[in-house]
Amino acid sequence: MGLLPIIEKGQPAGCQADWPLFYMNDFSRMGIVVTGLARAVEVLTASGFRVLNNDGLLQVETGEPLADLFAVLSAHRVAYELSDLVSCVYQG
Repeated sequence: MGLLPIIEKGQPAGCQADWPLFYMNDFSRMGIVVTGLARAVEVLTASGFRVLNNDGLLQVETGEPLADLFAVLSAHRVAYELSDLVSCVYQG
């Protein structure tokens, strides 16, 4: 099972402890950006997805195909996008 971060649109993902401060090549961390984080967590857990809170970062277990996760969000009219969450790493 993989873990995919899920964050509220417009909120910074924050610099996680395992993210480098400086990186000489491309570095990215994919995640789901939603409008209405509480609602997204509610519908995902009600549909059988596990949402974990790891030091303030919510992560969805992704044992199912991502299409299934996105279908649940769409069916409940939760706006989402799959996006790169890294904005605090200097890439020089």
